Amino acid sequence: MIVRFGSLTGGRLLLLASLCLNVALGAYVGAQWLQPEWVPKDVVTPVRLIERVASRLPPEDAAILRRNFQARQTEMQPLQQAYVAALMNTLRLTGQAELDKPALEAAVRDAREKRIKIGDAVIDTFVETLGQISTKGRRQLAGAMFR
Repeated sequence: MIVRFGSLTGGRLLLLASLCLNVALGAYVGAQWLQPEWVPKDVVTPVRLIERVASRLPPEDAAILRRNFQARQTEMQPLQQAYVAALMNTLRLTGQAELDKPALEAAVRDAREKRIKIGDAVIDTFVETLGQISTKGRRQLAGAMFR
């Protein structure tokens, strides 16, 4: 059976498909290579958490939350970077040929302490915001948490 699309035969179609696939794969590998150091996907960043909560608020209350968060960015950014670095250290220790259990336990504790610090900064932002947003916004937020 011969497949033809105009002047393209089956072999030429396969060649074209292979070329397209190679270009796509090359672009993907290039993009991955040029990315900054890998960060675990499940690390919830304060920005994502703030945006998730802001999406549950009326627009004017969401703007207050975002403004309060922006005001604390200079405080939170180094905390987030330290937390990610501590996680990466934990992963590095985990991947070693011989597990250094005391070092791994210390690294896990260090990552936990850094996570708590950034969590406290995010909580401070929320507490500050709750005192400034509308009653409707607070109720809407509380109601969204129980759905």
